[in-house]
Amino acid sequence: MANENRMVSSSGATFTSKQKLTKAIEFKRVFNKPFVSSDACFKILACVNSNENSRLGMAVSRQIDKRAVGRNRIKRVVRESFRQLFSGRGTCIDIVVLPRRETASMCNRRLFLSLKDHWKRLENQFEG
Repeated sequence: MANENRMVSSSGATFTSKQKLTKAIEFKRVFNKPFVSSDACFKILACVNSNENSRLGMAVSRQIDKRAVGRNRIKRVVRESFRQLFSGRGTCIDIVVLPRRETASMCNRRLFLSLKDHWKRLENQFEG
């Protein structure tokens, strides 16, 4: 039961409950004055936090995909991409991912590539 609050990915990186944005006030803080990165797949909002971890929040509504299976697939791709690139990074940031409607019909590879570009932009913005 010790591993109940974390998921281990194929890359060996983990995603713990400390890496999640869960409260409305945490989301509002990101929405207030964010750095914005967007493309055809996602709109990413981010700001620096004072925690010891970078944290991820997602808003994947029924407008994106009416089926829960489709929404959950998008969330899994975002979490896995986040785990691979943000485990053990220097600057800690809060990130909110807002997928666009087109993501429901895109393959996972295309979504991963889009997210990788966003993560690079965030890294350049906050660490550079």
